[in-house]
Amino acid sequence: MGKEKVSIGNNEQERLARLYGYSNIDKYELKGTFQHVVSTAALAFDVPMAFVNLVEMENILIKASVGFDGNQRIAREIGLCSLAILKDEFTVYKDTHKEIELKGNPMVHGEFGLGFYAAAPLKTPDGFNIGVVAIADKAPREFSEEDGRLLEGLASIVMEELEYRLEHRKN
Repeated sequence: MGKEKVSIGNNEQERLARLYGYSNIDKYELKGTFQHVVSTAALAFDVPMAFVNLVEMENILIKASVGFDGNQRIAREIGLCSLAILKDEFTVYKDTHKEIELKGNPMVHGEFGLGFYAAAPLKTPDGFNIGVVAIADKAPREFSEEDGRLLEGLASIVMEELEYRLEHRKN
């Protein structure tokens, strides 16, 4: 992946417009709904890392996290979330080292050594994937269809909160 062009969907400009329509997207949240969601995800899936991430054109903004402290953004070209937003259902890489599309990805094959990743898209009411709720581990793991549905439920909570904030900002 390194210097490769980032994969984007057909309606990237519209997707970005939806993303930027939400307020304070680039502010990391130490408490509140997003932090509760990532804490719940880490506990429910027994993983050391969980995130609420929003995907911009060049970067992935980390809104809340467990186990990934200190980073508030990473380059989109290396973030697995960039791939996850291209799907309408959850994404799972049970063993990232066996995934051809992740060959050469520094998050997987570099010092960070990511071994497992799963994400559910944050889908706007009009169908644009603006980010993900994701979980990760340094070791490969199993992940069931039922696990995917739970992760999608957590993503729904995040989207409901974003929509609530948007609605109340207008009033």
